[in-house]
Amino acid sequence: MASLFFILTLVWTLGPQRFNFYIIIQLVLAIPMLFISSLAYAKVSYREKHHVFDRFAWITTTLGNNFVLNVAGLMAATFSKSIAIIYFSTSFILITVYYAINIYDGLDTAREELIKLIFILIIMILGGIVPLVTLF
Repeated sequence: MASLFFILTLVWTLGPQRFNFYIIIQLVLAIPMLFISSLAYAKVSYREKHHVFDRFAWITTTLGNNFVLNVAGLMAATFSKSIAIIYFSTSFILITVYYAINIYDGLDTAREELIKLIFILIIMILGGIVPLVTLF
């Protein structure tokens, strides 16, 4: 989270008008998402009924981390659209491979892992790939 505050300060110092809306909004939203996820994961360690906190923490962590991933790709696009395409392609492939391994390794949780994969890819598509295609 500290690095996000640094990046946000850098963006404001350089002038937010130099960055597009998708970069700023995802950067700003990543901060509370990651903060709340750490609080929710802390509850998991000492609550008897922790499943709701575990799920909530996973969702907020995933959103926050994916927002940061999208910001990196969109900021790369301000320099080179080709680099951003390589970045998003690599991220897409690696995330898919990671979840494919999870699915193969634990067939009993395959449905949950598939849902997680779809959730992450939707965030990447809507927050990173669509803005890349439409803005740059």
